[in-house]
Amino acid sequence: MHVLLTNDDGPINDGSCPYMKYLVDEIRQNTDWDLSIVIPDQQRSWIGKAHFAGKPLVATYVYTKYSTGEPNPDINKFEGPFDQPVNKYADNKEYQEWCLINSTPAACADIGIHHLYRHSKNKPIDLVVSGPNFGKNSSNLYILASGTVGAAMEAVTHGIKAIALSYAFNSMDHDFNTLKEAAKISVKLIEKLYLELKHHPEIDLFSINIPLVDSLRLGHTRIEYAPILQNQWGSIYTPRDALNDKGQIQFDWTPDFKRVYKDGLIDHNHTDSRVLLKEGISVTPLKAAFEQLSTLTGEINLNEKVDSSSPRKTLLITVPKDVYVYEPLVQAFKALGYNVTSDPNSVPSESPMFHYGEYEDINLDLIHDKNYFIPSYIYRKALIRKHYLANTVHQYVVKHPDSILKRAVPENYQLELDYAEFLDDSLDEAYELRDAIEMGDKAWIVKPSMSDKGQGISIFKTVDQLQAIFDAFDNDDDEDIGDEEGDGDHKKKQGNGLILSHLRHFIVQEYIANPLLLSAYGNKKFHLRTYVVCQGNLKVFVYKNILALFAGETYKQPTTNTKGQIVLNGHLTNTCLQEDEDPLVVPFWKLKGISQSDKDKIFDELCEITGELFKAATTVDKLNFQPLDNAIEIFGVDFLVDEDCNVFLLEANSYPDFKQTGDDLKDLIYKLFKLVAGDIVDPLLTKSEKPAVDGNLKQVF
Repeated sequence: MHVLLTNDDGPINDGSCPYMKYLVDEIRQNTDWDLSIVIPDQQRSWIGKAHFAGKPLVATYVYTKYSTGEPNPDINKFEGPFDQPVNKYADNKEYQEWCLINSTPAACADIGIHHLYRHSKNKPIDLVVSGPNFGKNSSNLYILASGTVGAAMEAVTHGIKAIALSYAFNSMDHDFNTLKEAAKISVKLIEKLYLELKHHPEIDLFSINIPLVDSLRLGHTRIEYAPILQNQWGSIYTPRDALNDKGQIQFDWTPDFKRVYKDGLIDHNHTDSRVLLKEGISVTPLKAAFEQLSTLTGEINLNEKVDSSSPRKTLLITVPKDVYVYEPLVQAFKALGYNVTSDPNSVPSESPMFHYGEYEDINLDLIHDKNYFIPSYIYRKALIRKHYLANTVHQYVVKHPDSILKRAVPENYQLELDYAEFLDDSLDEAYELRDAIEMGDKAWIVKPSMSDKGQGISIFKTVDQLQAIFDAFDNDDDEDIGDEEGDGDHKKKQGNGLILSHLRHFIVQEYIANPLLLSAYGNKKFHLRTYVVCQGNLKVFVYKNILALFAGETYKQPTTNTKGQIVLNGHLTNTCLQEDEDPLVVPFWKLKGISQSDKDKIFDELCEITGELFKAATTVDKLNFQPLDNAIEIFGVDFLVDEDCNVFLLEANSYPDFKQTGDDLKDLIYKLFKLVAGDIVDPLLTKSEKPAVDGNLKQVF
């Protein structure tokens, strides 16, 4: 096999082209390929499939010997450059000739195929290999600009199949053994894909991305076919503040590579970028052609009037502009061509409309209108009220004892009382709870059914401690009496207090006292905030970009203070309780101290629990959970993970507080609303079925 090797990084160099010599030596030592090398005489990255039109090209030559048998500082040493081939090197089998062309990677492919080595070796080029590139070429942003891929595409336009090879790295400290392993894998993979090119004539070229990671091993590292991640830039240039000497505006090259990396992190579709993140090798079959769309066909008549009277789809958004979700919603729907307005009177009655607003803003008179779509179900107490949720799960597991919900929901009991003095009577009715408490071997957590933001949550071990908790609620209530005018001067509640007489229903659950703790985060307790998207009547999706929300202090086992109370510090993970500090919020898939296999196990359990939860809600309490054909809803569902990586359901929240994600992770929310707009809402309005929902939304029901 006669292989032409080219690149876009120029001559071998410790800084700009550090990988190529390892591949060349591997080919020469362990294959029978006839190898010819034609490369640019200088760095030519980001140039795509360009040619320098009208410019004459010249060739120079360098020569190398085998040098990568062991680590040494002269691995990239070469003889030359010379203006003509040098016989004493060219005729010596110990040396490899490299031809340098003063042009682009695409020009090197052309010259190498037609003019230099095809005739001198009396055989045509069978395959063009471009690379290994100094850096990955995953995602369309890199591939469309890549000189490495450009050279491979150029080869295809000359009738030669090609492979573009790129090495992804996270560190400039290149490990010798890893580079040797990458070269071995590259050669084996090229041999395999060369046969695939023969068997699949519809494939023009392959793009390969190999990660330079410690885990890289031939026969161990997973190799997967994967499509290209579709992402977009902002501007890759920034104007300078000052003009130049001629008074001209100047623009600096400033691509936001960190943003591109984040795009890959938050996109969980099976793509080349996702495979690399999992320390795998991605292989993408490609055609060297622009893709033609069949959306518009037929003759174009310039005399035909454009019909602008057809109703446009509308986003009616009635939350204030300073609300965290306003901008991601507007961006997502504008990108789909929606008219965006905050005035309901400006929407034509025949226009399909998605109304995003608070629950109280939903127009109940229109909920059965075929053109009115809303962001919430009307009846969903079976999920969002804690005592309803407990009842839903209880009734379901009685009929389905093998359901994961039986294990995933901690043992719980319900209490109903208006004042603390009635606790004893309530415990008489819930005698099983009294018996369980008096056994004294567990800690318990009490939660008001309708509170949020951590209000009213307490931990106890004895009936006396539970009584003291309710007595404290009543005392808070008394302190507020007399402020009936609501002038705002009443005493602000401290901590997590609430007014007992305003509530009746409480949940008491066994406290999970052995949460998973990670030393990288100070052994603080955390829970997983998961956004669950419901569509119509009824599909349920889990958004893969889960958040880990940490408590403000290091976790300690529940202990009793001198007042006989259990201290809550380190036990509550609600970020809203950490007003005096920046809450610690970490993307689940980036958590340190959890193996990938454990993360996969946690995610799979979380999805199974979510699917079973909605199955329970739709079968047990049809009065209090009623999905609507013209509605979607995003729930914030919280889970806890114990030290054995078992997952427990904590609660489900309507209208979750997206702001807790924070500015650093706002891309996760923008991505979520882009998916909700395009994959969840728009199919409802247009009555269309998308062929496949984005992989960042995993359908669980």
